[in-house]
Amino acid sequence: MVTGPYGRQWISPRASYAFTRELLEADYHCFRGEVARSLSLYKKAANNNNYIASRRLAIAKRQLRLKMQYPGICKGDILRLGFIDWYPGFENDKERVLDLFCSAGLNIAECSAEEADILLAGCYGSRLYNEKSLSNDKVVIFFTGENICPSYDIHDFSITTRFRSYCGKNVRHPQWMSELLLDRGAIIFRDSDKWLNRDYQKRDLSITAIYNNSTPEREEIVYHLSQHFGIKNVRVFGSQRTGEVNKLDLLARTKINICFENSLGEGYITEKLLHALLMGCKALYWGDSSYVQDFHNADILNIRESRSIGEVIEWCEDKLNEESREIRQIQIVSRGLFKQIPSYAEIHEKIVEWSRLVLCWRRL
Repeated sequence: MVTGPYGRQWISPRASYAFTRELLEADYHCFRGEVARSLSLYKKAANNNNYIASRRLAIAKRQLRLKMQYPGICKGDILRLGFIDWYPGFENDKERVLDLFCSAGLNIAECSAEEADILLAGCYGSRLYNEKSLSNDKVVIFFTGENICPSYDIHDFSITTRFRSYCGKNVRHPQWMSELLLDRGAIIFRDSDKWLNRDYQKRDLSITAIYNNSTPEREEIVYHLSQHFGIKNVRVFGSQRTGEVNKLDLLARTKINICFENSLGEGYITEKLLHALLMGCKALYWGDSSYVQDFHNADILNIRESRSIGEVIEWCEDKLNEESREIRQIQIVSRGLFKQIPSYAEIHEKIVEWSRLVLCWRRL
C-alpha cells in the first residue's frame, strides 16, 4: 500500500487474487468449519498461482504445528494478537482495540508480531509491507479510522470507516464510535470524567473553528463568514494558532461550530461532528453525505450540499437566533443524536468469523 505526495493510494493488482471465486468459496467453508472442503479449494487455488491461497495453507500448517507443540494454547483456543504499523503513543488506545475481541467472546492474549496468530495492522508504518514473511502464516486485519482503503494483497480483512463489505472482507467502525462506550444499553462518552462537574459558561462565542490542518475548504468558509459576521464573531482555535485549547470547553461556549473533515471518503465521519453535537452546537459541516446514516441532521448543514455561500450565511443567521441547548452533563449521551443506535454487533460477528481461519485447524 503506497501513497503519493497528494495522498493518492496505490494498490497492487495482486489484490485481485483475494476476490477469486475459489478463494472466496474456500474462506466461506473454512468459516463454517468445513475444513476438508476448504482445504481442497485452497490447494486448487494455490496450484493456480493464487499466492493468497498459499498463505491460507501456511496458516493451516502453522496452527497444526502449534497444536502439537503447545497443546495448552490450542486447547483453550487462545488467539494471540500482535500489533504492527500503529502510531506513536498507541499504547494509550490499545485496550479499546483488544476490547473488541474480548467483548466478541474470544479468548485472546497480546504478543509480538512474530508470535501472533492474527496481526492487527495500522496505516502508520511500512513494516508489514517491507517484511512480508511476517504475515505469510498469519491472518492480517487492517484497522483504521482514517480515510484509507484496505489493500487486500497484504490485508486479509479490514475494520474501516467504509460501509462496503468488499465480499465480506470489511466491516465498518466509524472513528466517532471510538469516543463511546456502549454499556448495557447506555451510550457513555469515554472521556466524560474530564468534564464532569464543570461549570459551563454561557454561549458567548458565536462561530468557532478548532483545527490545525489549514485546508482550502476551512479557510474559505472562515473568510466568508468573517466578512459577513465580523472577525470578532468568527474565532479560529488550534494548538498551532492559539496554543493548546480545551476543545469541549470551547464547544460548550459555541453556538455554531465549523467542523470540517480533513478529506472526503465513503463513511469517513470522525469525532468532529459528534463532539459538536454532543456539546449542543449547531454544526457547519463539510464531509461525506453518509453522515445522515449516523446522525440526525436537524442541527447540521453540510456545506457540500449547499447551493451558495449566501445559503450558508442565511442558515447561520437562523441558527444564531435560535435558543442554544445548555450543557449539564455529557457522560450519558442522548440516543436522540443518532439515526440508529450505535452497536458493535456486526463488528463482533465478523471478528469471530475471521478468527475461524485460525481456530478451525486446531479443532481437527
